Amino acid sequence: MPNKFFEELETPWQGAVIFLDIDGTLRPDGVGEMSPEVLNKLAELEAKNEVHLTSNKGNKARKPSRKAAEGIDLKGKKTVVIGDKFLTDYLFARNIGAEFVMVKRKISGKESLFVKITYFIDDIISNLWIRKNI
Repeated sequence: MPNKFFEELETPWQGAVIFLDIDGTLRPDGVGEMSPEVLNKLAELEAKNEVHLTSNKGNKARKPSRKAAEGIDLKGKKTVVIGDKFLTDYLFARNIGAEFVMVKRKISGKESLFVKITYFIDDIISNLWIRKNI
């Protein structure tokens, strides 16, 4: 399991295309605001890279589909997906040929039952995959 939150990451990339998950990565699911630490790290990334915020809420093209990156030129560019979920963020990274950086999930404790179940299933599958590939 990941041991760092997004704002604690080393960000060595420069000139990369970065897809950054919102819910669970930048803020807990359903929470509207991001912390000052998250906003500072986001600004640090945006100063050196092309950053795209992604969410499966309200979007027609959802991760892990390649269509979620439609219209963004990735040819010849380092591409990174940063997220908290294996089943969406990791598979999205794999589908677009990107590096995946999994971060520790932000939770508020007020997530819906559906979100809690989704996190539970995702954690089981990601733990099995990690154990298999170590």
